[in-house]
Amino acid sequence: MVKTAIAVAAVAGVAVTLYAVVPSGAGAGAVRSSDLAKAEVLTFDINTTATGDIQAKNQIEIRSELDVDSAITELAPEGTFVKAGDLVVKLNDQQITTEINDVTLTVESSRADLVGAENAYKIQQSENDSKLRQAKLKVELATLALDQWRKGEVVQKVQDIKLALENSEKELDRLSRKYAQSIELNAQGFLSKNELDLDEIALRKAKADLAKAKLDETTYHEYQYPKDEKSKVSDVEEAEAELVRVTAQNEIELTSKGADKLNKQRQLSTREERLRKLQAQLAACTMRAPSDGLVVYASSAGRNWDDTPFQVGRQVRPRETLVVLPDTSEMVAVVKVHESLAGRIRPGQRASVKVDMLGGQVFPGTVDSVGLMAETNDRWRDPNRREYTVRISLGKNATGMRPSMRCDATITMAHVEEALTVPLQAVFAADQVRFVYVPKDGKYRRVPVKVGQRSDTYAQITAGLEAGDRVLLREPGAGEILSEPWDAAALKLVGFELSDEGRPVAIQSGGGKGGPAGFTAGGRRAGSGQPGKGGPEHGGDRPGPVESAQKPEAQPAETPAAAPGAATEK
Repeated sequence: MVKTAIAVAAVAGVAVTLYAVVPSGAGAGAVRSSDLAKAEVLTFDINTTATGDIQAKNQIEIRSELDVDSAITELAPEGTFVKAGDLVVKLNDQQITTEINDVTLTVESSRADLVGAENAYKIQQSENDSKLRQAKLKVELATLALDQWRKGEVVQKVQDIKLALENSEKELDRLSRKYAQSIELNAQGFLSKNELDLDEIALRKAKADLAKAKLDETTYHEYQYPKDEKSKVSDVEEAEAELVRVTAQNEIELTSKGADKLNKQRQLSTREERLRKLQAQLAACTMRAPSDGLVVYASSAGRNWDDTPFQVGRQVRPRETLVVLPDTSEMVAVVKVHESLAGRIRPGQRASVKVDMLGGQVFPGTVDSVGLMAETNDRWRDPNRREYTVRISLGKNATGMRPSMRCDATITMAHVEEALTVPLQAVFAADQVRFVYVPKDGKYRRVPVKVGQRSDTYAQITAGLEAGDRVLLREPGAGEILSEPWDAAALKLVGFELSDEGRPVAIQSGGGKGGPAGFTAGGRRAGSGQPGKGGPEHGGDRPGPVESAQKPEAQPAETPAAAPGAATEK
């Protein structure tokens, strides 16, 4: 056979040398130069691609803070740069201004009412103090009168009655003796009858005075003293009761005035709060940029469901987003990655982003974050599809970028150093075995291989081939394949053996025979209806065996022995 170097294809920065083989035997088929590639030791990246759009890393949404519908009266042109403090949107404030004027009048009226209520409360406090002092004074006077009566008048009265009684008794005794002497003197002729009669009259009067003194004593102790005592005690009790009534009435009056004052305070507070809200609403009618940024209407940013043109006169609903101010000094690419790959993407990984709007210019970037939750925005097209949002930071060197520009991102998930590789389209799968076609006698024979890490261009071969071996880059026709059974020794090199039925099965660690995890007999991926298909584009949950060369755009597949989610896959 004759080897002829035909071309060097530069793919992902790595050269692949292709060969032409022309068999010397008569009638042998010709092998085209573009059909073969050589297994080489190469260094390559494991990448994945995704699409999305450009967004500002930081942006501010300006929305209507009004509680009522309004209309736009002034609007900054879309696409212009504004500085912090520049007017962005102004809404109609006529209705709010009218309400402010009305509420201001009610606030002034409420303030006057509150002043009146506060003065009434102070007057009531003064009146209460006066009434309370008078009531307490009455109690003190009544108590003093009672003490004066008990300790002064009663003692004096008792002494007077006792003295009168003693004087009456002594006078009666004196007059009794004098009258007896007068009788003797009258009998002896020394005293006239008239003088005897006068002494008798004086004796009778003394007896009457004694009887009266005794009666006065009895009357005072049995009647006058209890009467006076009850009267004086009653005066004290009445004064104390009046003090209780005055205290209670004062509390009622003061509580009433206090409630009126509190009501006026609350009324004023409510109206002032209403005025403050209206003033805040009035201020909210004028929306200024809180920071520098590019004016993007919410309708252009996809934040409005209303298709009404965003212009002066447009009606605005409460809390509606009006303008987005992205900070274009630092941009990010927001792309969607299938869930089968999202677990292998980490913050800090290298990426490159191509922006069609900028003539296909490519910008370097770094993975900033990976979404925590899967998104199902395309569920109506593919209910099983799950994607994660990946944000790629482009730094502050993304000159000319604008939000919503479409972009294609390439994310480098791993780097393979000095590995034996073949082009990805050279690897096929059948009967659970990964294999390549190598030329032999003008045809091609199947050679089992063990596939390691893969990129979208290359597959690492860890067993089955050696550097310099040539492999077919396309699926051969039926007449080009050598009809021969699997080579048992070659199968063993890649972890397979022949079953009793003569089919390849994975060599189990315990010595048993069976297929690799996730595959059924015949090389079909579990959950897939086609041999060798199980990647996300075929409805599977993980990448499957490598597609044939007729589908070079197929996603790279994992090896049968690779662990799910390993960083060596794509």
